[in-house]
Amino acid sequence: MIRQFIDRIRPGDDTVMLFPIALVKFLLPLLANSEFGFHRDEFLYIAMGRRLDWGYLEVSPLIGGVAWFANLLFGDSLFAYRFFPALTGALMVVLIWKMVRLLDGGRFAAILATLAFMFSPAFLRSNMLFQPVTFDQFFWTLAAYLLIRILKEEEFRLWLVLGVVIGVGILAKYTMLLFCVGLLVGLAATGSRRILLTKWPWLATGIALLMALPNILWQTNHGWPLITHMADLSKSHLAHVEPLGFMLMQLLMTLWAFPVWLAGLYFFLWAENGWQFRAIGWIYLVVLLALLSLSGKAYYLLPAYPMLFAAGGCQFEKLLTSPKRAWLRYAIPIWIIINNSPTIPYGVPILPIETFKKYAAFMADNLGLVEPLRWERGELHDIPQDYADMFGWEEQAENVAEVYHQLDQEEQQTCVILAGNYGQAGALEYYSEKYGLPQVVSLHGSYYLWGPGEKPAQTLLTVGIPKHRIASNCAEVMIAATITHEVARENDVPVSICRMPHRSLQEIWPQLADHRF
Repeated sequence: MIRQFIDRIRPGDDTVMLFPIALVKFLLPLLANSEFGFHRDEFLYIAMGRRLDWGYLEVSPLIGGVAWFANLLFGDSLFAYRFFPALTGALMVVLIWKMVRLLDGGRFAAILATLAFMFSPAFLRSNMLFQPVTFDQFFWTLAAYLLIRILKEEEFRLWLVLGVVIGVGILAKYTMLLFCVGLLVGLAATGSRRILLTKWPWLATGIALLMALPNILWQTNHGWPLITHMADLSKSHLAHVEPLGFMLMQLLMTLWAFPVWLAGLYFFLWAENGWQFRAIGWIYLVVLLALLSLSGKAYYLLPAYPMLFAAGGCQFEKLLTSPKRAWLRYAIPIWIIINNSPTIPYGVPILPIETFKKYAAFMADNLGLVEPLRWERGELHDIPQDYADMFGWEEQAENVAEVYHQLDQEEQQTCVILAGNYGQAGALEYYSEKYGLPQVVSLHGSYYLWGPGEKPAQTLLTVGIPKHRIASNCAEVMIAATITHEVARENDVPVSICRMPHRSLQEIWPQLADHRF
């Protein structure tokens, strides 16, 4: 079988180049240094996989289904949950290559576009962690591929497929709705507006809404927590987003690959050979303006870049048709690889943490590369925030277990762990069997939705909650331990024993809804 496959590959076949590029993209996220464990958010999404539903307080529901499926296929391991982000990255390489071909680009255009995607620091990170963003980016890219086919080949029945992809994309991340708004504006503002007079885009809209309907009903039944969550983000994390910083991050997220996506934007909006695809350029502009007006995070725009990379490869190829410029066909990809490669340790944690600290300090002092070290509240640290969020979780579970197992037998039987945030709750729950921990609950995020359980909790073991916040509800509160970690973002975490609470968790839970975000 392998011999037959090799025999079918001709020297000019795309497979010769596409397969190894996609394979490298798939393998690279899986090569993280063993020091780095689960990310804080991954614990939450793994917990969602244990509680499948049509909605969660923070995110669309697809991530829970993927977590459940990953566990079913590969078991409960880091590899299991990192497999699908790596796979979606490889599939996006294939889709970018296919988009280039649809845009009449040649081999050089396809290689340049895929390398620009592969060596962009932000896509290295997003295709490594088990988070909704990686699936969001995949469905945007798949939707863009289908849209290019529709606009070029006028295969209007593909609108039905596009409707399915958009529907699943909404279940992956709500930012797919921005793609829809951009598409509507793009079609209305360009020569493609005649399509809006046909039944196909409206059938696609109906299909997408039908697929998203279970989540819409869930949101309605739960008081639209999506709106509450976005309002909370705008007051906290999004309050630190500034337009200049947002635009700067668009360059830094792709670094020296940015000329490729800028050329792609030019192709879609102004190039003569891109006239059929003007609506796609408008998608980018509309989403960009929407995120600027809403103070969205810089990475919310990342899903729009794969389609720009594909068009940018085609535009560069057209500019380099002259024999005098032929050498640039080798120089430009090499330039991107050489200049973006030093950022690989920021995208994928391939270096031991202490080595990375020295590396990051050198890059900051000598090349001014400090933005990857800036955390969401604006402060600079010696490692990226995502890296700090990948340390200390098992140690935290081990320390909490030491306190729990020091309780007498009667207290252990009625003990419940109350965690301060979903990262702590998810980690403690993940390691609970290994360390013999009791039920874990939290007021934070979807853990609030999942409730306090039925256990009476005559003894509360609180993690990450200041003593003064629980003292009024307990006859006796004692700080039993303080968990520290030299690398972790979670530091100086108090572990308290709360005995004889005045009211049960079941009684006070409904009154604490404001603490869920």
